[in-house]
Amino acid sequence: MFSSAVSKASRFIRPVVVSQRHYDGSVDTGGGALVIVNRDGWFLSAAHLFEVVPAFERHKAEIAASRNNGNTTDPRWITNYSIWTGIDNQQVKEVRVIPDNDLLLGRLYPFDPSGIEYPVFKDPASGLGIGTSLCKLGYPFQELASSFDAASNQFKLNLINLVLFPMDGIFTRDVAITVAGNNNRPATTRFIETSTPGLRGQSGGPIFGVDGLVWGIQSRTHNLYLGYNPRVRREGKEVEENQFLNVGLGAHPEVLVRFMKENGVAFEEKG
Repeated sequence: MFSSAVSKASRFIRPVVVSQRHYDGSVDTGGGALVIVNRDGWFLSAAHLFEVVPAFERHKAEIAASRNNGNTTDPRWITNYSIWTGIDNQQVKEVRVIPDNDLLLGRLYPFDPSGIEYPVFKDPASGLGIGTSLCKLGYPFQELASSFDAASNQFKLNLINLVLFPMDGIFTRDVAITVAGNNNRPATTRFIETSTPGLRGQSGGPIFGVDGLVWGIQSRTHNLYLGYNPRVRREGKEVEENQFLNVGLGAHPEVLVRFMKENGVAFEEKG
């Protein structure tokens, strides 16, 4: 059902691999995806994938203060980081973020537009039908690892060939989440919910229909309590098992369209 749509999406999705070296010398590696929007190199992704950037700046200031004042050090301070977007020596620039929607808009530089089939976004004014079949795409189940070479001050990625993995489901409902808003007044932000979870490695990837229209950007997984508490035996003891339904949340198409328009980013939309 999604074979044609997945083929289209595979031409505008790219991996995001984040490496970070800590004060104690340990190295962590994680990943997700991004969606290339147009031939100018603009892309959308999940903001949490790029949290390493502001964290690095905070930690750099804390490290300097510690050296000047003799304060206690934190082994988890980030001392170096790298964001790999599928092409070596490509940078992420002109970043804008909507934190409450876990949504990031940025630009890849340098960027080669050849060989890319750019996405068409769902026009939210055309209506979002509950029960519509949707698919998520990304790079889960990958063995991501990296090491840091202090001599060259660079990370070395140790990647197996990154393979795309789709996950189908249906659009279940709009979800409104309360956030702080301006002047500490409560406000709401919107997500679309899918009947299947987003897998680790699919964050920042597209949520799209069988026609290939992009409805959202995968953000997170929510665990909905089902109200069932069966008792099972574990290690000789009877324990209560809570039962959950894992669903996916993605940035709402209304948010995507408004965000790109507000920032003057060209894109195509269709009902």
